[in-house]
Amino acid sequence: MNYDVLLNLRSTLRGSSNSGASSSDQSNTPQSTAQNAAPHEARPRILQGVSATNFYRNTNSSQSVKTTNDELKGKFMSMWNNMKFGWTGVRTRTSFSKEQPVWLLGRCYHRKDPVCEEASAVNFDLSGTITTEGQIAPEEPTPILTTISPSAEPCLVSPAEELGLDAAYEDNASPDDNICEDEGLEGFKRDFVTRIWMTYREKFPLMNDSNYTSDCGWGCMIRSGQMLLAEALVRHFLGRGWRFDPEILIATSSYEEALHRRIIRWFGDVKSKNCPFSIHNLVQIGKEIGKKPGDWYGPNSVAHVIRTAMKKASLEIADLENLNVYVAKDCAVYLQDIYDECIVNEKLAKAPWKKEEDTSQGTHWKSLILLVSLRLGTERLNQIYGDCLKAMLSLEYCIGIIGGRPRHSLYFVGYQEDKLIHMDPHYVQDAVDMLQDDFLLNSFHCKSPRKMKLSKMDPSCCIGFYCKTRADFDRFVSNIQQFLQPCKNWMDKQQANSGRDYAGPDISYPMFVFCKGRSKDHESELPRVYRSPVNVMSQSAYTTDASDDDDGIEEFVFI
Repeated sequence: MNYDVLLNLRSTLRGSSNSGASSSDQSNTPQSTAQNAAPHEARPRILQGVSATNFYRNTNSSQSVKTTNDELKGKFMSMWNNMKFGWTGVRTRTSFSKEQPVWLLGRCYHRKDPVCEEASAVNFDLSGTITTEGQIAPEEPTPILTTISPSAEPCLVSPAEELGLDAAYEDNASPDDNICEDEGLEGFKRDFVTRIWMTYREKFPLMNDSNYTSDCGWGCMIRSGQMLLAEALVRHFLGRGWRFDPEILIATSSYEEALHRRIIRWFGDVKSKNCPFSIHNLVQIGKEIGKKPGDWYGPNSVAHVIRTAMKKASLEIADLENLNVYVAKDCAVYLQDIYDECIVNEKLAKAPWKKEEDTSQGTHWKSLILLVSLRLGTERLNQIYGDCLKAMLSLEYCIGIIGGRPRHSLYFVGYQEDKLIHMDPHYVQDAVDMLQDDFLLNSFHCKSPRKMKLSKMDPSCCIGFYCKTRADFDRFVSNIQQFLQPCKNWMDKQQANSGRDYAGPDISYPMFVFCKGRSKDHESELPRVYRSPVNVMSQSAYTTDASDDDDGIEEFVFI
């Protein structure tokens, strides 16, 4: 942090202490140095004005919030997060190799022909434009897209580049799954920008029983969970092949744009039934499991909060009636529990002349969002699960992984080689008024993909899957089994790298298991290793590596 920032922080403190003397004087109010943040007033915050009263119709506009140490701490954390993310998360460029495939939530972007060394890597800058490192690149060969369709047999435990997947289409894939447009890294960029990005927000209405008008510093895991849920909703309503194009959507009001805005509106930062997945409502649900505003959440806690939020939302919003969230219990997915929740009986339409006692019924499948909370190690990620995690991100059913580094939640959406591609919620933006029909969408889509070494991932995480139909779910259960037990694949790789027999343990546990029947019938039979996964991520710090893409700045702790 440079001296200019320190001076501005000191001015902020001085302005806060003298705010009572001249509350009406606006000229002496210090301005925030955060690059993307609006100026903050040093006087005590009063919930009135456009952002609080008109946007969210807060009737108690005369209520003032006393300036506290927590509010000052929140301002500093907002500034620090914006400086750190703005300098190292947005403005720095992430290098992507042209010679290795890039996997993004079941889609593989790569080239069929080799490229020269001078054009072997590209960077994504802030504007989303791809720039080539080195000398002038030759004419680009035609890139292709490999899609692993839900109906195809996956072969994804080994790294993608070892599989020789060159076919752009699968014979039995649906047309939506086989969309092939501007592929290669340009196609990857379009796919990544389409994913919905949830970040810290400030200047939103007060949460109940608290003075919080921002979730900066504590809401990152909730925001990661929102991104995972938003991805499931995009899959459900728009499909995997849908792409967000800001230039086209600005001037149109298509059906897809309306669905897109509706999905984002459900996450608006306000306590309302129209925003069932807002941080206000999620924190309110968190009180049922002993959490209060300002508490840090683990992946497992967020998974259960999402399940409860979806149950409540399906009772209020008709569009969500056909969705069900299931959270695996102790790393076990009980098939009969899922069938009980997702298969609903419906009375079939009958002719008026039929007898009343003829009550024929049909079955209807609720689309499934499956969340599996895992702990793949103690203090560090057990490296034998690395290929398994990459295999999960290579499946078309996967909607991402929430986890991150210690004290730093991230949403993982893909990988290239041994680095995970993620979206980071640690960037503070102003709350957006969701009540407007034409609210801006640019702050909900990230243009800068980031990478992190797989070895630095915290062992506590939650993997999400989406199955639209029962046939999808049955294929998912059948196909994923071979990728859950990592030992043999990992030992073979160790032997190949070392040239000698692997002398480590011969037993490894699968990441999670599928069990027939219901949880209440099998709870006593489940191996102890799967019982009661830890809810919170490890708090121990790892040794940082300055060569990592986004670890140039060490982690920070506010005391």
